[in-house]
Formats: sequence, structure tokens, C-alpha cells
Amino acid sequence: MNVLFVAAEAAPLIKTGGLADVAGALPAALADAGHDVRLVLPYYRQLREKGVKVEGPIAATFLPVGERAEELRVWRVVDSAVPTYLLDIPAAFERDSIYGDRDDDRRFILFARGVLALMQHLREVTAWQPDVVHTHDWHAALVSNYLRTFYEYTFGHIATVYTIHNLAYQGATRPEALNQAGLSERGLIENGLGAGIGGQFNFMARGIVYSDMVSTVSPTYAQEIMTGEYGERLDGVLRSRRDRVTGILNGIDSVEFDPATDRYLTANYSADDLTGKRSCKAALQKEMGLEVSADPPLLGIVSRLVEQKGFDLLDAAIPWMMLQTTAQLVILGSGQPYLQDIMLRHAAAHPGRITVRLGYDAGLAQRIYAGSDGFLMPSRFEPCGLGQMIALRYGSVPIVRATGGLNDTVREGWSGNGFVFHPYEARHFIESIERALIAYADPESWALLRERGMRQDNSWTHAAQQYVGVYESARQLRGG
Repeated sequence: MNVLFVAAEAAPLIKTGGLADVAGALPAALADAGHDVRLVLPYYRQLREKGVKVEGPIAATFLPVGERAEELRVWRVVDSAVPTYLLDIPAAFERDSIYGDRDDDRRFILFARGVLALMQHLREVTAWQPDVVHTHDWHAALVSNYLRTFYEYTFGHIATVYTIHNLAYQGATRPEALNQAGLSERGLIENGLGAGIGGQFNFMARGIVYSDMVSTVSPTYAQEIMTGEYGERLDGVLRSRRDRVTGILNGIDSVEFDPATDRYLTANYSADDLTGKRSCKAALQKEMGLEVSADPPLLGIVSRLVEQKGFDLLDAAIPWMMLQTTAQLVILGSGQPYLQDIMLRHAAAHPGRITVRLGYDAGLAQRIYAGSDGFLMPSRFEPCGLGQMIALRYGSVPIVRATGGLNDTVREGWSGNGFVFHPYEARHFIESIERALIAYADPESWALLRERGMRQDNSWTHAAQQYVGVYESARQLRGG
């Protein structure tokens, strides 16, 4: 199949979160399976400053938005594994920020219009057109809307798949964006959304309504978002399209995240020979200022410090951990200032047992996965989660809440690979840590847990096969 991927970020070019990992890895996995996959991204100023090599412009035009028109030039990335197009729209992306500006609605209206302009260019000049357009998160949601309205005559045969990476970020904005986009409310009214969501223009709602198939990043999350608890006011429209919503678990890059070859580690190791993992633990303890000893269980966290990630539960659990166990704790991440301050206060109160490093460092993150015995993810919600899959790969036994992709990848019991708690309460989180530490005290039990996790296949190969099935379903719905 010919597949056009549309996203706001993709690793390794530009990354702020998990969306970039998916948009960077999944196209490559599909290409390896024999599909002709192409990727389109905004041409952010940061890409130019990084010196990303491009050729072109291969096309140029003007994009209407409201009563104005803005310049578009299209560049192609040189020597990219997957053909990658960059939409150079100075009015939208010639600035310091990737997201978070007051005019983000206008910026990504222009991006969606630019994608359609690129599709027209590819069709007319190169005779290439996609069988499927696969859009990601709210930034790309309007592409499906335009394909089913303004461009129905030209591209009505092309199937669309829309992936929700995090329902909490919907691109909900001022109602005036409707006129900027040149769209109407008709399609939303027909799907029971009245004049929109709370009177706002909602990018994600339009992606859900106008796409042939909707996916999200784990089977459990696909079910959760149809409930009032997790649905973020879009549960009704998702339930109305239940037969078109599916969940596919993200994969991880099994080459980048391989303890047998990881360049960031003091010593390499594998499920067949774990000798190097002991060296990684000692090296991590020394690097982070913890007592260097093989005896205490070392628990790791690599995460954004935000409420979603369960740091209120961790705050409640740390006093118990420090009094009742010998565990050490290392935290890497950044986020909400008040949560950073709470974690720093715990570290100051328990030197040698807790270390917090603010910011993000890829090398240190991988040393934490390798050096830790257990990995904590007490998330309030977690659409997929990659941390627990990387931890499994590195033999760090995950301790997680049963939500979203955590529920789909970590299981507790006689054939388990980790520890799981259910109600979002500190006492249940503490009990799961306690069960883990009891198992840690039995080297044979811990070795079995660790080996099961390390041998689990969380690569992109299986996910890519599932996405091909979704593409085929979308094409059938289009009559293709």
C-alpha cells in the first residue's frame, strides 16, 4: 500500500514526546514490510537550526486561512530512510515554539491545508498518491475533515486512519477557528455533538468524526476512552463510532533499546548473561550519589513530572519506603514546578537513598533502565507507555497501575513479568511495592520475573502488521 503519515513531530528529527517515537518508528517498520510510506511534518525553525539536510523547494503555493493567504514551500529531507516532506509555512512555524502559542489553531489549520496541497502536487507531478492517509493527534486531525469536504471529489477514494495518542490534548480552541478553517458544524451535528464541544472548535473531535478508522495506542486505552472517567467529553462520539475504534499497542525500537549493544552502559548484558547488569547497578549508584551496594533494591523512574504520572501517590509512598524498606530511588525527569520541588525535598531529606535529576538525558535514562532492579509507573492514566516496555527489555521489573498500555504489557501472577495495582490510591501502590520487594528478596523468583520481561517481544514488527489490518479495513469502508 501507499501510505502518507501526517504528524507534528517524528524522531529523530523533532521530538517532545511519545508521538515522535511512533511517527519515527512505525513508518520505517511498514516500509520494511514492503509498503511505500511517506511522512510529512512541519518545517520548524528548530529543524533548520539543527542543520537537517533538505532539497528543494519541490513545490510552492499559497494557503488560504480566514481572509488571508500564507506562503507554503515544500522541502524534502535528504537521505531519510522514509521519504519525508517538510511543510515550510513561515507564518506558522518560523518561531521558537513547537506548540503552546496562542495561535496554535491557526498554525495547524495551515498545516492541514498544506498537507492537501502536497497531496495535489504529488498526484499531479509524480503520479504518487496514497491509498491511506494516517494522521496523528489533534495537530493533523483536520486533514480527514478536508478530505471528506473540500477534496471529496479529488481524493474521496482515499482511506483515512486517525490515531489518538492522548485524548487529553484535543486542540479545543475558540469558535472563531471555524471560519479560519473554512469549515462548518454540519458533520459534528450529525454525530450528536451539537455546535461543537462546549461551544469550542475541537480539532480532535473532527478527526474522530471524519476518519474511516480511529486507533489509539493500546487496547485497554481504546476501551477506557469510551467511558465518562477517561473520555474527556468525547466518550459519546467515540461510543457512536465503536465499530471503527481499535487499540494497537505501540512498540519500542529494539535496536536503540538493547542492553546487549547499548553504547550508554558501563557493561552490556542480555537475558542469557546478566553479569553486566550488576555492573550497571553499581555504576548508576555511584553516578547518582547513592550508597554503592548490591543488596538494597534500586527503583527507577524516568518520566515527566506531571499529575498524570502518579507523583502524588509516590509522594505518599516515599515516607513508608524510607522507614520500612532499604530501597533506593532514582528519578529523572522534569515537569510541573511544585512536583519537582516535592521530589527534590524528598531527596534532600534522604541523601544516599533518593536522587532526583531534573531535565532529560537519553544516556542517563538508559543507564537507569539498566541499573535499576524495579521501575515505577503509578500513572493515573497512560494511553500506552513506553517506559515499562523499555524497563522490561532491560530487566528492570515494572511496578505499575493497571491502566491503558500498562495493563496490556505488565501482568502479575505465576506467569507474570511485574507487579500491578488497580485503584488509584497510595495504599494500593505501597502494597504493590511491598509485593515486589518480597519477590526481590528471593533471587530465584526475581530472576524468573526479569527473564520473562527481557524475552517479551515489544518491537514494532507486530504493531505494523496490526496497522496494515486497520488500513485494509479503512479501504474496505471506502469501497477500495
